[in-house]
Amino acid sequence: MSSTPFGEHLRREREMRGVSLDEISAATRISTRFLEAIEKDQWDQLPGGVFNRGFIRSIARFLGLDEDSLVAEYALGTASDVHVHVTTQRARQMPRNWRPAVAAVFAIALFAVAGVTGYHRYGSGLGAWLHASFLTAGGGARAGVSSGQSVAPGPGISSGLPAGDPAAGLALRIHAGKPAKVRIIADGKVVFDGPVRPNDWRQFGARDTFEITSSESGALSLELNGQTVPPMGTSGQPGSVTLTRNDLKPATGGSH
Repeated sequence: MSSTPFGEHLRREREMRGVSLDEISAATRISTRFLEAIEKDQWDQLPGGVFNRGFIRSIARFLGLDEDSLVAEYALGTASDVHVHVTTQRARQMPRNWRPAVAAVFAIALFAVAGVTGYHRYGSGLGAWLHASFLTAGGGARAGVSSGQSVAPGPGISSGLPAGDPAAGLALRIHAGKPAKVRIIADGKVVFDGPVRPNDWRQFGARDTFEITSSESGALSLELNGQTVPPMGTSGQPGSVTLTRNDLKPATGGSH
């Protein structure tokens, strides 16, 4: 294996072909910020896991390099063995004193006994109070919409985010058609990092920029301030896209 760092090797291959980072970004839909991080071996600046491998494959395909060989070189070049070492050390350092665990079980048992006693003594009155509170709260809870859920605003329902005026900010609306792992950065801050399921709708606001990364490019449909955004990349492959005000099309027509 070459002693040259992975990122340096990849940069040399790119420069030998006379290709710029902007050209790779335009063809692969990978942010130039991620491409620079790869060439500088700054892995903490990347999403990690399946995203990184997907980026490496897309870059290799564009440069005409062997995808499997480059992914294998990436795996060897990154410090994956450090994670194994740290895990082993933590396992060895795990205390064998069972007293805290026994105390925790005992405390849980006491809470359970107290709960059963309280239910038998106050259960009927507490149930009536909860029922009355539920009825007073109205139908919002019965509709199954909580503050933590993402729902699709129907016709005539405002999303609560800026929709038409770029000066008011950016509003991103995503719809998942397939399961995927998604990361969204708004103005440099991570606002979502996790899985999405089919028919999930989510909405986010930003002042200037969004960076969207998905383990499956064809899983997401994107709208920026109500305007449809082109696909992030090739279906079946990871994808990344950066959206700014420049991606908004100018309004056409006038008021009637």
